[in-house]
Amino acid sequence: MSIENIVRKAELLDRYGALLTDRQRDCLDLYYNENLTLAEIAEHFHISRQAVHDAMRHGEEQLMTYESALQLVSKKPEKERAMRELMKLIPDQRRREARALMDCLWD
Repeated sequence: MSIENIVRKAELLDRYGALLTDRQRDCLDLYYNENLTLAEIAEHFHISRQAVHDAMRHGEEQLMTYESALQLVSKKPEKERAMRELMKLIPDQRRREARALMDCLWD
C-alpha cells in the first residue's frame, strides 16, 4: 500500500471515525496511526486476525461511503486554497479577526 493511500485512509478515519463502531475505529487507528500489524491488533484485542481484517474492511467501506456522500476530505485542498485567497482580500489590520472567524467555519 502506498504512503499516499495510507495517509488518505488516516485522514478519512480522522474525519469520519466517530461514525464507526468502536471496534472498527480502534482497529483502523492501530493499523494506520500506530502502525501495528493485523496480528498485533488481534493479540491486543484477543480476537482472531480474521476478525481484525473483517472489522477493518467494513470500517474502510463505511469511511468510503461517508466520503462519497459528504466529500469533506476530498474538498479540503480546495477550501484551504479559497481561505488563502480570501485572506489576501482582507486588509492587514482585520486579518487576525477574520482568521478567527474562518477557523470557526472550518470544522
